[in-house]
Amino acid sequence: MSGVVSVAVDVPLLSALTYRVPEGLAEPPVGARVIAPLGRRVVTGCVVPSLSNQGGSDHAASVRTSAKLRYLVKCLDVEPYLPREIVELALWVSDYYACGPGEAIAAAMPPLSMLKSRRGGQKSVFKTVRVAALTDLGRNVLFGRSPGKLGPRQRLGLRLLDTASDALELTVLATQGIGRETIERLSRRSLVSIYSKRIDRDPLARDSVVRDVLKGKSANGDRELTTGQERALSELTSLWSEHAFNVALLYGVTGSGKTEVYLRLAQEVSASGRGVLVLVPEIALTPAVTGTFQSIFGRRLAVQHSGLSDGERHDQWHRIRRGDVDVVVGTRSAVFAPIENLGLIVVDEEHDGSYKQEETPRYHARSVAVVRAQRAGALVVLGSATPSLESYQNVRAGRYRCVVMAERVGRRPMASVEVVDMRKEMAEEGADIVLSRVLREALSGVLGSGEQALILLNRRGYASAVLCRQCGRTLECPNCSVALTFHRAAGRARCHYCNYGVVNPSTCKHCAGPYL
Repeated sequence: MSGVVSVAVDVPLLSALTYRVPEGLAEPPVGARVIAPLGRRVVTGCVVPSLSNQGGSDHAASVRTSAKLRYLVKCLDVEPYLPREIVELALWVSDYYACGPGEAIAAAMPPLSMLKSRRGGQKSVFKTVRVAALTDLGRNVLFGRSPGKLGPRQRLGLRLLDTASDALELTVLATQGIGRETIERLSRRSLVSIYSKRIDRDPLARDSVVRDVLKGKSANGDRELTTGQERALSELTSLWSEHAFNVALLYGVTGSGKTEVYLRLAQEVSASGRGVLVLVPEIALTPAVTGTFQSIFGRRLAVQHSGLSDGERHDQWHRIRRGDVDVVVGTRSAVFAPIENLGLIVVDEEHDGSYKQEETPRYHARSVAVVRAQRAGALVVLGSATPSLESYQNVRAGRYRCVVMAERVGRRPMASVEVVDMRKEMAEEGADIVLSRVLREALSGVLGSGEQALILLNRRGYASAVLCRQCGRTLECPNCSVALTFHRAAGRARCHYCNYGVVNPSTCKHCAGPYL
């Protein structure tokens, strides 16, 4: 009797399904992609550990009734496409965050790996270019060891190919005046070979921020660590040397140089042959961190975030999967990056809410990172100047180690902060006061010296609009044509642009309706 496998498909809340393996087809391993029938269509799924391997009895029951099971249509992979440890991590996410296993596994796959299709077709996202390479006959003709006449452009083309360390793209040859017609004539004479070559798209090459960071790094050279950085690095290196699962909260004030500590620790871990994962909360922060790490790791670094094109994410993922990189920098989805022999996970700005995925599959990347490190026996460094309550409580409970960096680089002073009690301001200047005297004086001083000021406002007011339920109109500012914000304490509706205000009316001025 043919074997059976459990397959997870990307369908909301659907558990893994059991399928028969057709006769003559090798049983696909865990992590391999398969084409399987689902209702009237076929879909791409991923083989997951069977329930029998997880202590369940449903799998055995399905084997007894395997005559009723449907057959797989096709196996796309002979070897695991997704590493088993990533499959098991995704299954943990599925169980802990209550989503379908296929949904969680799809989040760990590169783009277009698990397509829903009636025919189960796969769209290739590999990028190829046409290249030309010099043949042995072409080299003999070029150097007069074989008879044959060459035109000036043909001879130049052969010389360029001879001096190149690898095959040259036809577009590169065209920039040197060697057109496609010339290369094709040489190919017909078997002097060159033309073929398609797969290339990896490099998102870092077009990132101006990364280039600027690299220039700055090359100009600054190696930086001398501060006393606080050295102490923190020593503590973290000591934890890493245990070669066991540990979590450390790097509690460093803003400007204390936490990124440099991450970098030095990553060098230590990478030198031992283990991989490094660096998570940042937002795409906007990725270029600066990437540039810092690329200055040390060069091509041994990859990036993963949703700001890349599908093709770039696909190529970067496969570079990681092949083991071509030592360090991965990315946003929350990079927590599933297929890094082999993971030794260090850094979660920068660990308090940031962006690590929480708000759409299915919902998960918190910080928590998933800790679970992944626990399974890999790796060190997790959670960095923040304002740690989350969860991490701080874990420190107090003794589950996490706390490493403190209390001084800024260069002993730069911390920003001065002054708290103003607006109740006193209102008592002295009236309820309509918006800016305190301290703030007005500070702004005057800044503007007077030709500098700039930045004012951050929380949402003000009790309600963002006063709406008439009878006619649907709102109270608007006659100067700015925006809805007035209702302030319940003052009983007034106020414009937050020009400070125009009116006492909250009892009836609508448009329709006289009383339902405001």
